[in-house]
Amino acid sequence: MQFGLDFYTLNRSFQFFYGHSLIYLVLAAYFVIRRIKYSEKSNRTSNTYLITRICNMLIVQSVAIGLFSSLNVLIYDVEIDVTSSGWVDRLFLILTLSILFLNSVFPYYLFIVMRKQLHSIGTFQGMLNRTAFVLVSLFGLVFSAFVLKLMIYSAEVLATPFCRAFYRVVICLSLAQFLCFLLTIKDVHVFVSELLHGVFLSRRAARVGVILFVYVPTFIWPVTVIFNLPIFFISLVAFVFVVHMVSQSRAVSRDFLTGMNNRNELYRYLSRLFEREEDLTSALNLIFIDINKFKSINDTYGHTQGDKALICLADCLRKSAFSKDCFLSRYAGDEFIVVIKENPENTVSKFIDSLNRNIQKANTTNTDPYRLSIAIGSVSYSEEFDTVEKFIEAADRRMYDKKAESEKISRQLI
Repeated sequence: MQFGLDFYTLNRSFQFFYGHSLIYLVLAAYFVIRRIKYSEKSNRTSNTYLITRICNMLIVQSVAIGLFSSLNVLIYDVEIDVTSSGWVDRLFLILTLSILFLNSVFPYYLFIVMRKQLHSIGTFQGMLNRTAFVLVSLFGLVFSAFVLKLMIYSAEVLATPFCRAFYRVVICLSLAQFLCFLLTIKDVHVFVSELLHGVFLSRRAARVGVILFVYVPTFIWPVTVIFNLPIFFISLVAFVFVVHMVSQSRAVSRDFLTGMNNRNELYRYLSRLFEREEDLTSALNLIFIDINKFKSINDTYGHTQGDKALICLADCLRKSAFSKDCFLSRYAGDEFIVVIKENPENTVSKFIDSLNRNIQKANTTNTDPYRLSIAIGSVSYSEEFDTVEKFIEAADRRMYDKKAESEKISRQLI
């Protein structure tokens, strides 16, 4: 087999990839992708753009691979005489070249989509994007020239020096597009790491996912191009499915009003921390927050104003949060919980000071008929908290103790 271009001496291993099994797999992948695209129409997560764009390319690939596989079955299992059917001969060749073309341009497509998703960089913005566009355009022109000559002179062109020269150019340009993978691999690593960390997977499973979806496709991609095998297509379908599942999981783990993590997600996050001894140190802190006289706000000004108070506090929490090791959640009603892993730069006291400043700033800028105030209680992890529930209860008690002290001082002043 000459790298997928000697079509009629395909060995049994190549036939395995493009036989009955792949037809069933491609059909399943096609319907899964279509279902994902349909579901994402009503979804507006940050991953929607990435999912829908990759799904578009995968649908085209699934159609091409499905047609090629069906034709391959007809030739090798039904034993159609391709020598007496010129259209079968030409169709077989064109489908093979189509799959080769799609496998070759996919790295560029993924490169552009990732830079748009993570850095908001358009297709023609920046020297890097323009250089990649020139490369893929050159590849497309050379490929189109060969296909045009093939359509005119039929499959006999495969035995000419032109074919051999074309093949070398295609492989060189395809491998040059491998640079698109290398250039975007850091962005893909960050995206997949952030995607898988903190959802339904453990940390170890998230690392395995990064290897499977980032580095394995990167290293096998040249093989998929040279031998025209659908391995990369299969890995991308699995990747899109996982991204979609994570998006759905996050959709049900968010509080509908504030957009913050909800109570279930808080318990999942803390449960993962409690599974690892290295995370259970005094640096792990839990802050319990609630709004003072929140019932009075609802009863006096209505539930619309109560919702505005919750949203305002959520915004203040986000503005006060550290860039890492800071988990925000709405626990219940007007109660919020923040989990912080302290370090020399990011401390609980620093977070609380920032939160109080942001609340004061919100009170001076908004026109609400009340002033937002909160009660805060925090606790550091110790061995007595052997369950997540005990850890939360300790912070809850500390918050109510602080609130009781504050109310006592207020009555004494009056």
